[in-house]
Amino acid sequence: MSNLLDALKSAGLADAKKAKKAEQAKKQQMHKDLKSGAAKAQPAPAAEPAEPAVSRVQAVENVAQQVRERLSAAYRGAALSDVSGRKRFYFTTLDQQIDCMMLSDVASALLDRGKYAIVANEALDDYILVRRASALAIEAIDKKRVIVLRRQET
Repeated sequence: MSNLLDALKSAGLADAKKAKKAEQAKKQQMHKDLKSGAAKAQPAPAAEPAEPAVSRVQAVENVAQQVRERLSAAYRGAALSDVSGRKRFYFTTLDQQIDCMMLSDVASALLDRGKYAIVANEALDDYILVRRASALAIEAIDKKRVIVLRRQET
């Protein structure tokens, strides 16, 4: 019952007062059932606790799959090409090591202005240069993947 109320609250179909009243009504009904002995006559279902555990595991797997799909969509076509050059740009990696990218003058300037960003690639084993919009999309899904993103002043 509380799961249904939580779902209704999150959907905006029920407010806190209605949910509290429904919860109080449920508790009163349970109290009446205990007083009348009706709860003793009905055996408790044994399979009910196992179902939520299975559904929770399935729900976690579904969320993980959705995150992987969103990341894959964000990375699709995000990597910039022809940005290599003679200018060195040093940055701190995910494992707190200092790494270097060789960038062109234009790419380096755009990185400094916040138009480009450095993010970890999809496999988290290398770093790529992407446009700001792509970096923000990746950051919305997983903040740790964005390595260098200069904040633009408004």
